[in-house]
Amino acid sequence: MKIKNRKIEMEQRKYARVETCNLISYLLIRENGKITEQGMGRALNISQGGILLETTRPIFSEHISLMSVDLDNNLIEIKGNVVYSKNNGFGMIKNGVRFQGKHDEIIQFAAKLIKAFHIRKHQLTAAVSV
Repeated sequence: MKIKNRKIEMEQRKYARVETCNLISYLLIRENGKITEQGMGRALNISQGGILLETTRPIFSEHISLMSVDLDNNLIEIKGNVVYSKNNGFGMIKNGVRFQGKHDEIIQFAAKLIKAFHIRKHQLTAAVSV
């Protein structure tokens, strides 16, 4: 029964999710542009539509700016809307963020995060096995 429910949920998604584990800095922004809070989180997965961000606190702001660094240590940034914030049962909060902006900008942000994660994961795996 659980597998069937997951299948239905996956079919409702517009874009496939890619597992990742990137550190993300975020700024919470009011309608008037004022920054209300800043923090750090971990990207658990990402797609062309959005990102699942794990944080220690719930995010109650609708607007968010997400920032990370690419492989060349360049700052990459994207804006989004927080669509939900729920406790995972282990003291962490999972926040669903829907990206805003041009499709090309979203693709570029997602691709850079995914590439950075996989390259760094490969480098870490190689260093540990030496």
